[in-house]
Amino acid sequence: MKTIYKLFSILLIALLVVTLVSIPDAKAEEGSCYLQATNTDVFIVVFDMDRDGNKGPKIWQGRINADQSVKITAPHGRFVYDYNSQPDEDQPLSGGTERWCSDDETILVP
Repeated sequence: MKTIYKLFSILLIALLVVTLVSIPDAKAEEGSCYLQATNTDVFIVVFDMDRDGNKGPKIWQGRINADQSVKITAPHGRFVYDYNSQPDEDQPLSGGTERWCSDDETILVP
């Protein structure tokens, strides 16, 4: 009986260790993605979106040059962005484009 108890305890501890070690890796990819400018420079302002689809706090803003990318992390895995496809000219931002963000995928902008 003691042998079965010890075996069960070892298996339980091993399962707990494997679970705890794998959780941070899964969380690192969840909600992370790359924004990549296609063939033109673009100025982007990125906002988090909550589970109900409401625009949340700003999570990133800046210029992305043509064929370059930047990694962002959206806390809820979803974001909305506004952009200026002529960043050297002072003009209002366009957009309101909603996107999902996960698994380090690349999202072309604008």
